[in-house]
Amino acid sequence: MSTTPQPSFWGSIWADTVTSWKEMLAPRTLVDNLLSGLTVAFVALPLNLALALACGLPASAGLITGAVTGFIAALIGGSRLQVTGPEVALVPLTFEILQRHGPHGLLCATFLCGVLQVIMGVARVGRLIHMIPVSVIGGFMAAVGLLVFNSQLPRLLGLPAEMRLVSSLPGTGWLAHVDLFAVGIGALVIAATVLLPKLHRRLPGGLIGLVAAIAAVGALGVGTASVGPISASFPAPSLPEFHRLEFIAIFPEAIALALLASIDSLLSAVAIDAQSNAKRHSSEQELVAQGVANVVSSMIGGMPVAGAIVRSSAALQCGATTRLAALTQSVTLLGLLYLARPFVERLPLAGLAGILLVVGYRLINWQQARFMWRVSRFEAFVFVATAASIVVSDFVGGVLMGLVLSLVHFAHMQRRVDVSLVTAPTDEPAEMPRLLELPARRSLRPTPPVAVVRVEGPIFFASHTELRSLAEGGPLPRHLVFDLAGVPLIDCTGIQAFRALLARLREQGTRALLSRASDIVTERLQEAGILRELAGGRVFPTVAEALDSLEEPAARASVFSAPRGQLASPLLRPEAPAGAS
Repeated sequence: MSTTPQPSFWGSIWADTVTSWKEMLAPRTLVDNLLSGLTVAFVALPLNLALALACGLPASAGLITGAVTGFIAALIGGSRLQVTGPEVALVPLTFEILQRHGPHGLLCATFLCGVLQVIMGVARVGRLIHMIPVSVIGGFMAAVGLLVFNSQLPRLLGLPAEMRLVSSLPGTGWLAHVDLFAVGIGALVIAATVLLPKLHRRLPGGLIGLVAAIAAVGALGVGTASVGPISASFPAPSLPEFHRLEFIAIFPEAIALALLASIDSLLSAVAIDAQSNAKRHSSEQELVAQGVANVVSSMIGGMPVAGAIVRSSAALQCGATTRLAALTQSVTLLGLLYLARPFVERLPLAGLAGILLVVGYRLINWQQARFMWRVSRFEAFVFVATAASIVVSDFVGGVLMGLVLSLVHFAHMQRRVDVSLVTAPTDEPAEMPRLLELPARRSLRPTPPVAVVRVEGPIFFASHTELRSLAEGGPLPRHLVFDLAGVPLIDCTGIQAFRALLARLREQGTRALLSRASDIVTERLQEAGILRELAGGRVFPTVAEALDSLEEPAARASVFSAPRGQLASPLLRPEAPAGAS
């Protein structure tokens, strides 16, 4: 009997991509996606300009990068509705690399970033994005928003170019340089960006605000800083000049850029999946596509790119359902560069800063922060600590600190191992009735001859101390059967603690048996040699079989005939409720 061979992972990805290309030409969705792409292009135009200028690059770099990389990622990306281009989260690191290593260093870092992203995609590590806690993600996005405010408020206030950041403003002397006309222009654009889309979702509020700002500047005849001359020549592709800098100096920053761009892109893709009914994105394919886009960007003199949540959400709200929307956006951007260059050159910097400030504010999820404060104060602390660490240090260090704090919180929540005495037939319905048929006789001694102890929870570095209480506080039964069905894992620290417990039990004359441990826990105990130290030398499949192996059936029955909570108190911790050990 022949079976049809299953396609490989990447073969399945390729077949799905080809299918998505065919869907772009479906007549019923063609017009909606074309209109959506045109609308998003007008949203992306001021963003790409503003982001390029915020990084210290020519405005044309933002337009060309957005057009070329957006086309590549839209064609082969793992998310059909994601729009790729210059992204606000990459601005601080991009600016830092540019200041340290110059334009050629930024191109080399972008190239290496792309290569690393392709490697991560091929290695299929994209799924790890789903393991990052919401508190860390929220802190990351909030930090980006705060850094946008730090860099764009001086532009909104019309301060001189050398005053780049709020954090570096000298005392109160900068107040004398505030340009009230620039502030008015920025306020006009902010109002249009926020209010006009509420009238109709397809209105490009930012672009309309910029048109009104240009009209106001021309009508009043007041000079203000603008984008300035833009080169319309398309750069000839070439590899970055790696010989002009030390590879060791740029590689750590390329790693940081790759991690940041990857996290940003995948978070955006996850958010788009949640907002749409489209096929769920492929994280691995998206990483490869983003990597190729960054490699090409470095070869045309561009800047780092990532999946952009603002533009992607705008496309979705305008009716995008296929890759055609993102492709149309890219082609439109390239057309605007050559057909509307005089208009672009006159855009006021204060107006572009206003758009970025709106984006930065929206990146701070105030509702999520309030929810965490109500539900889990520690997770709210992780949210704030991650954001603060990124602002004062860097993105990678801040995210890593947030992850470490989250792991500490998890370990804290899992630190308690609950141990309860099995006394009712409902604990093991399939086995207990047979045991309970034995004559129920209670032991006259202070402690029962047999006790069955059910352990619940992981036994690891944060919880192993809970086991010690079993061997403390008084006489123990002759036989102690551990039911480990509720133990999902045991680490080396837990194994050492378990071995110490068994040694204490032997000293007090108690034989220990193990039952119902999972295959993983059993394998680890066997590798550690603990099974050789147990009565029976193995893990029994059921508690009943462990009890059957004992020599005292009457004593064995007595442990089950006693009502729950009436077993000997030496097994109970003073601080624990009755029935817990």
